[in-house]
Amino acid sequence: MSQILPFRALNEIHRELSRVFDNRPGYTREPIAYSTANWSPQVDIKETDTEFTVSADLPGVTPEEVDVTLHNGVLTIKGERSSEKDTEKDGYRRRERIRGSFFRQFTLPESTKEDAIKAKSVNGVLVITIPKAEKPKPLSITVEG
Repeated sequence: MSQILPFRALNEIHRELSRVFDNRPGYTREPIAYSTANWSPQVDIKETDTEFTVSADLPGVTPEEVDVTLHNGVLTIKGERSSEKDTEKDGYRRRERIRGSFFRQFTLPESTKEDAIKAKSVNGVLVITIPKAEKPKPLSITVEG
């Protein structure tokens, strides 16, 4: 149990730094944006040597209902899962699947190729591929004598 405590402290520091830096002018802070959302899709983020892959579970959401944007290094996924009208007339006894708007935001590292980001929807999963920028190679300078 004592091994988990250092991570808790790091998580608290991360949250506090995010709160401080997310108060920049012109930046939508997550708590405000999340408060307008009805639900939040589950997301996996994978990193390889060449790219980041964001996979978001969006069952029942068509690609037309999803808006993926990038602004000031912040990737935003938002949209809406349409709700069916007149649910009482349809004979529903129970409704557990959440309908309505959703919203997620992620700050991208500076080492990404923002102009090469691609998104596709496959079987209810939104897959966003974010290529990494090439690392600068050391420049060899010839010394003249």
